[in-house]
Amino acid sequence: MGTEIPKKGTELRFLNGHYYLYEVTSKWNPEKKRSQKVTGKLLGKITEKDGFIESEKARLRRQNSISSLTVKEYGFSFLYEQLLGDYTTLLKKHFEEDWQTILALAYGPLLYCSPLKNMSFHYFNSYLSELYSEVTLSPNSLSGFLRALGIRRESIVRFFREFNYANDCIIFDGTDMNSKSSLMYLPKEGKSKRGIYESLIDLMFVFSIEQRLPIYYRINQGNIKDVKAFRLCLEECKIADAVIILDKGFYSKENIKQVKDEQLKFIIPLRRTSSLIDYTIRRKGGKEVFDGYFKFEGRYICYYSYKTEGNDMLHLYLDEKLRVEEGKDFLERIENGSKGYTMEQFNKKNPQFGTIALLTNAVKAPQKIYVDYKSRGEVEQMIDTLKDVVEADMSYMQNEFALEGWMFINYIALHWYYRIYQQLLAKHELNGKFSPKDFISFLTSTHFKRHFYNNHTMRYL
Repeated sequence: MGTEIPKKGTELRFLNGHYYLYEVTSKWNPEKKRSQKVTGKLLGKITEKDGFIESEKARLRRQNSISSLTVKEYGFSFLYEQLLGDYTTLLKKHFEEDWQTILALAYGPLLYCSPLKNMSFHYFNSYLSELYSEVTLSPNSLSGFLRALGIRRESIVRFFREFNYANDCIIFDGTDMNSKSSLMYLPKEGKSKRGIYESLIDLMFVFSIEQRLPIYYRINQGNIKDVKAFRLCLEECKIADAVIILDKGFYSKENIKQVKDEQLKFIIPLRRTSSLIDYTIRRKGGKEVFDGYFKFEGRYICYYSYKTEGNDMLHLYLDEKLRVEEGKDFLERIENGSKGYTMEQFNKKNPQFGTIALLTNAVKAPQKIYVDYKSRGEVEQMIDTLKDVVEADMSYMQNEFALEGWMFINYIALHWYYRIYQQLLAKHELNGKFSPKDFISFLTSTHFKRHFYNNHTMRYL
């Protein structure tokens, strides 16, 4: 079907039995001292039946004309579609009306450690805002959104359960986070890990060793380290066989009795001076005193096990490399004249060097008990990452439900962080060169292609 004939700056020509319309302009010819016609691009042809028919090239030129140009971050947006797209499905499933806003909010903390007031700016400058455009992130709307999201704890827990498929879960015995709120009941005065009394809230996590992911969290009052909180966690997240990894400072007969009364499985390290540890076997020397060995992170660990009077298992592990290092350190202190360091003390402590004693009621192989306990370090690293992302805004939250909603947003961001680490960096042995933060910085850089195509990293996406 024909279109309206362009008139200004055009010329009609009859060629090979057809009429064609061309652009024409004029240009001054200094030699002839007059204007001279210049024929430009073909615009189309004219027929008696259809009138003016625009040429294909002219139509493409017209459609591709740019009236305005906006530059947006695309690297992470591409990564999200390739690596993290399954979270869209899960969020749609459990938060049908709000999934786009949750996705948009998780973007800010992960890429920019952004406070809420800057979320709208960062999201608008991301290509994700073109893909998921039905999002409002104004500061005035976000406080209400987070409260509404936090009220939906049941939906949040159902989202957690999407990851509850591994029988290797451990519960971390909580970490404190500072809160400056005077309006919430959760923050309580307590002694923080910095050794001072502060207004604190407590976070408890369930962590999957196999997936290397946090698969559940619960916010508790800051001054309560109640054994019953572990039971509440397990009942809510529907994980029956999780093992609690406790700090050695938690050990007492009464505390262990409370844990067992709640029918909970636990692993707790003992102080080397504990009367429960039988070092007589170590004093016999020789590898024949051990029940077995295994390899952990390139080091051989020997162990022997026995039952205690409380009918729990005590596994004593020996790291030979650590034993040599501790012995060397002790002897150097003797040589330097350090107070309390003598050969008599060396001989007394020598059976303890390089050892760790783990008390447990979990029916697992000694190697699995050791691996579970060592995973504590990975969980602590995860918590440090989480604090880097969330603490700026969390400490000023003034409503329990808003705090719950904000924690969930950052839980999603933390998942993305570990997905990048595991499936891109660690899987392809790139974690020695890049951290997830490095990777994210490169993705959002204007030199994205140079950094990553030159390093052959993006081929894994």
